[in-house]
Amino acid sequence: MIVPGNNRGKLMVKRIAISLTAICLVTVALSACQDMAIQYYNMGIDAIEEGDTASAVEYFEKSLGIRENDPDAHMNLGVALYGIGDYDRALRELRIAAEDYPSDPVLHYNIAEVYAALGQFQAATTEYEYALRLNPDFVEAHSALGKLLMDGGHYAAAESHFYDALALVSSHSDTQLRMGWLYVYIGKYNEATHYFYRGLQKQPRSAYGRLGLAMSQVKRGDYEEALKEYKKVSSWYRSNADALLGIGVCQLNLGRLSQAQKAIENSIEVRADNPEAYKVLGDLYIAQDQYAEAIASYRMAVVQQEDFADAHLGLGRALETVGHLTEAEEALQQALYHDPDSPQVLYRLGQLYLLKDDRGLAQSYLEMAMDKAAGDVELENTIRNALKSLSERE
Repeated sequence: MIVPGNNRGKLMVKRIAISLTAICLVTVALSACQDMAIQYYNMGIDAIEEGDTASAVEYFEKSLGIRENDPDAHMNLGVALYGIGDYDRALRELRIAAEDYPSDPVLHYNIAEVYAALGQFQAATTEYEYALRLNPDFVEAHSALGKLLMDGGHYAAAESHFYDALALVSSHSDTQLRMGWLYVYIGKYNEATHYFYRGLQKQPRSAYGRLGLAMSQVKRGDYEEALKEYKKVSSWYRSNADALLGIGVCQLNLGRLSQAQKAIENSIEVRADNPEAYKVLGDLYIAQDQYAEAIASYRMAVVQQEDFADAHLGLGRALETVGHLTEAEEALQQALYHDPDSPQVLYRLGQLYLLKDDRGLAQSYLEMAMDKAAGDVELENTIRNALKSLSERE
């Protein structure tokens, strides 16, 4: 599955600009309003609001160099550092601010976002939940916690938080797009499409939303419509590796192999660490009976992502086709280890053991595959025919 970037939320700025004129009215000790700390602070606020986080970092650092105990400056420096991807320093600055503002839900939300960016799931969850205890109507916190839970595979809990967010603000587009991805993950593709369309009304150029809409269309087999969405994203964001890969997947399924290969290779060129692209490239080579190339591509996919069950499955199929049955068995067992409930993997193992003339194991795996394939009519028929052929050999 092509999954886009993590769609991180934006940290919330402490939008307090300090009036130099007002300060001057209080005391003349500021030497005719030459308190540069305040001026730098306000310049940092302006820079953040203009999206220039790198400059904002410089301004807040200069402000704190003069007034080091300003919690608002520490908080906004943390926001700016997050904006440039310096998460460790961002967390440190936000923690300093929290010493003065321990009950500020926005501050704890910001800390949670940084933990999420650092991949610290439990710490992020704790901070989001604390922000919600301080403010149960915090829409962004409900939505962000839902996404964190969704990314961790906790779909029911994620859905609950998304519903809470939409109950508070029914038009919250970030939540609508995230809900769309949730339904893609759990296989409710019509519902996913509904939420993507709603969210995209407010964020029509959202790569996260467009890629999700395209994925829901791919899952329904509507490759032409999905191709249009992937091409939109690619035209807006030319270095988007996920959009390029999506184009390749659609072209492959539409039988346009040369166009598919070009798009997949472009995706790899944009992002070298791209296991999904190498897996799809392997599928393309299989479609062209280029098994040596397919094996090399699948191997690259599993080198980059060791737990990539579909790539192990593809590798096993390719090795089986060229007669390397021992290596094929190892690859398929790896696929089964990482996805023990996959009926496709169980079926391939059944077929492999049939080739190795181990009828007992073949029947066992085929029966397990039939049990797991419930609802997939095409696969059930394929497995049923394999079992029938096995029984006729006896």
